[in-house]
Amino acid sequence: MFQQLASEVNARFAAAETFFSLTRGFAGDNAATAKGLAFVQVYAVYEFTVCSVVRTAIDSIKAHNHRMQDLIPPLMALALDAELNSLRDVGDRRVWQNRLALFEKAFSKDRFDIPSNTGPPHDGSHFKYSQLQIIFRVFGIKRLPVRRRAHIGRINEVVGHRNQIAHGAETAQDIGRRYTLAEISHIASQMRSVCLLLIDVFESYCADRTLHRR
Repeated sequence: MFQQLASEVNARFAAAETFFSLTRGFAGDNAATAKGLAFVQVYAVYEFTVCSVVRTAIDSIKAHNHRMQDLIPPLMALALDAELNSLRDVGDRRVWQNRLALFEKAFSKDRFDIPSNTGPPHDGSHFKYSQLQIIFRVFGIKRLPVRRRAHIGRINEVVGHRNQIAHGAETAQDIGRRYTLAEISHIASQMRSVCLLLIDVFESYCADRTLHRR
C-alpha cells in the first residue's frame, strides 16, 4: 500500500515539474504567475500525501487486529476519537453515560477499528509543520517528521504561500516575483523529499506491530 502511494506521489510531482518546465519560456508577469502557482501545485501533492499516509496507516494497523486494551495511549486517542468528541458535544443528561462508555471501550478486548477515511489529526495550522508533529505524536512515532531541519521552514513557507493565494491575500504573481526558476525547482525537490520520508517512516512503523502496543 505504501509503495503504491509513493509511486503516486512521485507521479504527481513529476507532472507538476513537467508543467512548470513548460512555463520556462514565459517572461514578465506570466513568468511570475507561473512561479507563484507552483506553490499551489506542490502544496496539493503535500496535502494529498499527509492525508493518504494517515489513511493507509490506519488500514495497516487495523490489519494487525490489536485489542483496544493493548494499544499505546497515543493510538488510543485516535481510536477513541468518536467517544472523545461525544464528551464535548453531549448535554448534561448523557455526560456520565458517555464517560463510562469511553473507559469501557478503552480497556476492552474490542479490536482497533476506525473508519479508513478518518481525517488526519490536526492543530488548526492547515498542514504546517506543527500538524506533522501532532500526527507523529498520535501514532507514537518518536522522531522528527523531516530529514533536515531546513525542511521545517520550507513546509511552512509552501503552506503559507498557498494559503495566501487561495484566500486572495496575495496573487500568485506577487509571490512568484520573489523567486527564481532555480529556487522553485529546489523547493519542489525538497517537498518531494518531505513527502517520501513521511511514506517511508509510516511504512516501517506500521510493519512493526510491537510499536503499537503497550
